[in-house]
Amino acid sequence: MNIEHLIYFITTVKYSSFTKAANSLFISQSTISKAIRSLEHMFSIEIVDRTSKKFKLTSEGEIFYHSAVKIVQQYKDERQLLETRLVSRSGTLILGVPPVTITIVHKILADYQLAYPNIQLRVLEIGANKVYSLLKTGAIDVGILIHPVNDAELINYPVIKSEVVCVTNEKHAVSKECNITWKMLKEKKFYLLNDTFMLHDRVMSCCKSNGFMPNIILESAQWDLLIEAVCTSDGVTFLPKPIVDKFCFNKVHQFSVHKPDLLWIPTVTYHREKFITTPIKLFLEFIKKKSYLEKNREEFLFCV
Repeated sequence: MNIEHLIYFITTVKYSSFTKAANSLFISQSTISKAIRSLEHMFSIEIVDRTSKKFKLTSEGEIFYHSAVKIVQQYKDERQLLETRLVSRSGTLILGVPPVTITIVHKILADYQLAYPNIQLRVLEIGANKVYSLLKTGAIDVGILIHPVNDAELINYPVIKSEVVCVTNEKHAVSKECNITWKMLKEKKFYLLNDTFMLHDRVMSCCKSNGFMPNIILESAQWDLLIEAVCTSDGVTFLPKPIVDKFCFNKVHQFSVHKPDLLWIPTVTYHREKFITTPIKLFLEFIKKKSYLEKNREEFLFCV
């Protein structure tokens, strides 16, 4: 149903004249006549008594008129509410962030809250695979996933570029090697983030591509537990380099693993068909601000 046709009809009833209604709406009389004919055709009724010399509604037209007034008024009310919500710098942003990543991007979130104090930021600390599932169903507004995200339904903005490093205690035999490859880790004990994390899948994929399944001793959602595990054993774990550098640089030994190299590129992601509310729009604009990225150019990627 065309809302404009209802407005034309209501205006015609208001003036009891096609001509006066057309003049008040700055349209032609034929446009109004066609609109009313269209409404009559849609409902298979006559709403204007064309046998009367004066403008007059049929009994069906009277019923139709009262309903049309309610529909148009509700439309106007909802439109006004929508416009208010869209321009208002308030509301809620639901963001899914892996626990490993949040320790690095927390400054972005803190700066966003400082810039827009009236926006409620709800952060769900969950593994990237769970973030992906919630993005697909629309249960969250924005999520942080790990590049590459091979899904045409999702739009991505990389924000940080680093690598995943292998972490051991300083006495581990591997720590004395140079140019470590995945094949050299075949017989080692693995302590991994659990399968809710995309990093888990990437490590498993690297092992499989080198012809072996890792000997997994422990899986956990807590990266600090993995650090403690390797500090007291001869196992290895795999974590983003920024995490290791920031929280345990002097506690463990870290090194890159090659063939293949394992990059760590968190990306801000949202569903292509997601309705972009003001909080979402402001968040996306915020992370893409070049002025913000320049302050952190050693860690943050260009992402406009």
